[in-house]
Amino acid sequence: MNHVTSGENQGKHSIVLVGIDFLALSREILAYAAEVAVAAGGELHVVHVLPDGNVAAVHGERAIGVVNLSADAHAKLEKLAADLPDSVARIFLHLAAGKVDIEVVQLASDIGADLIVVGTRGRAGIDRLLEGSVAESLLRLAPCPVLVYRPKSIPTYEQIVPPCPDCLEVQRASDRARLWCDRHSERHPRAHTYSETPAGYGVGSLTFR
Repeated sequence: MNHVTSGENQGKHSIVLVGIDFLALSREILAYAAEVAVAAGGELHVVHVLPDGNVAAVHGERAIGVVNLSADAHAKLEKLAADLPDSVARIFLHLAAGKVDIEVVQLASDIGADLIVVGTRGRAGIDRLLEGSVAESLLRLAPCPVLVYRPKSIPTYEQIVPPCPDCLEVQRASDRARLWCDRHSERHPRAHTYSETPAGYGVGSLTFR
């Protein structure tokens, strides 16, 4: 499989790998990864890692259970993929067994992934795909960027100040040519500097104190 490395797709995430665990946000995470793949004009790979990492060593009744588990996971992957829009040109479904972080990183290497997408459940807890050292391993070992999807519906951290309704209205009305309302243009509550590149709408570098 070849990377797209020239022309207008240079630098885009043309091969997107998304890890799915079938929890509540899986459909939303998959849809987001599909949007990224479509925007890049690339392909989408969906992987689920089975919880039993030693499939080859099981025997007897437990082996039947593993087969059933695998078949069930594959059916769930196909059901999720069936809901994706036709704009996703190429979709590949993968089942793996073993340590989640190692299997995701290995697959990313095998397919030449340009981006790995995983998700969290928010403040209620972190799903199996991002537990403990798994998240650290993905960030440390992955051969490409890792994007952790967090939906906007998750409540904001308590110390984050909600956006100003007037600023949001100004952004909407000006098609984001302006970012702040009149009150915050004079004195923003959180001191910072911003500028637009390339310069537009006559906006230069502005500092708020």
